[in-house]
Amino acid sequence: MIDLRSDTVTRPTSAMRRAMAEAEVGDDVFGEDPTVRALEEETAALLGKEAALYVTSGHMANQLGLYVSVRSGDEVWAHEHHHLIGDEQGATAVLARALPRLYSDGTVPSDELLESWIAGRGDVHRAEPALVWLENTFTGRVVPLAEQRRVTGFAHRHGLRTHLDGARLWNAAAALEVSPAEVAEGFDSVSVCFSKGLGAPVGSALAGDAATIARARRARKLLGAGMRQAGIIAAGALYALRHHRERMVQDHARAALLAERIAQLPGLGARAQTNMVLVETPRGRAAAYREAFARHGVRALDIGAETIRLVVHLEITDRDVDEAATAIAKAAAEL
Repeated sequence: MIDLRSDTVTRPTSAMRRAMAEAEVGDDVFGEDPTVRALEEETAALLGKEAALYVTSGHMANQLGLYVSVRSGDEVWAHEHHHLIGDEQGATAVLARALPRLYSDGTVPSDELLESWIAGRGDVHRAEPALVWLENTFTGRVVPLAEQRRVTGFAHRHGLRTHLDGARLWNAAAALEVSPAEVAEGFDSVSVCFSKGLGAPVGSALAGDAATIARARRARKLLGAGMRQAGIIAAGALYALRHHRERMVQDHARAALLAERIAQLPGLGARAQTNMVLVETPRGRAAAYREAFARHGVRALDIGAETIRLVVHLEITDRDVDEAATAIAKAAAEL
């Protein structure tokens, strides 16, 4: 079975397992785990931020970024398909008690929309806007840096904070051929994932200025998420950060090839950017196609009534791509 559901399905490499087994550890709640500290410092440096905090998941990194940036009842501006909205169990309302205000077009809000939303600021009838939220990559698509900076510039001119959900920021940087710090530029906080794309078994990080991360560290403890000898898992993330970023372009090339093969099939469309292939099926048929793919040995996710997601990761080889494309062709011929 070729598993293309997500880049989170990877298993630690042999070298990564050795690094984890040999990791120097200490009590991280006391700030004494040297491997965690090294991971946080290297992550912050790569992102051009003062500090970073290692956490167990991207969900937690995002929610901490939100929690330290808003007050109860404040607005956060986001896209209706951002991970914050559809994939975090309503934690925005439960933990930070923030009110999402959502747009649906494009990958970033337009100037016209931003101007219309800020115009009502100070109205006693509405929530106060506090945070602008972006993602890069966004469903595999790279958001142009100029567009990010247009939005963060607007936010800061109006006293709003900014957060980047950069779960696959490493992919964006590789695709744009820029440093991770350039992708993170202009954001008060940034979340990054070590399992998506990089292939580590556990963990994400939140990065920002020292004061923001100090507040996030306290909030992490508030949630009961302080870790003790966490260097064992942090070592896997640190190994991935040091050794797996440059190879991401291979995933991107393989995704492009897979999309090209699928796009040639009758009734299907496909496009790839970075390591994600989005397959468009006939109306309402995504689940049926996904089931057919599985019968022929390819695991995928349907992410809408007409869309299937295939994600290339570090365990996928050129041969896997060829076999997956052949299997998908056979599956499509049945439907």
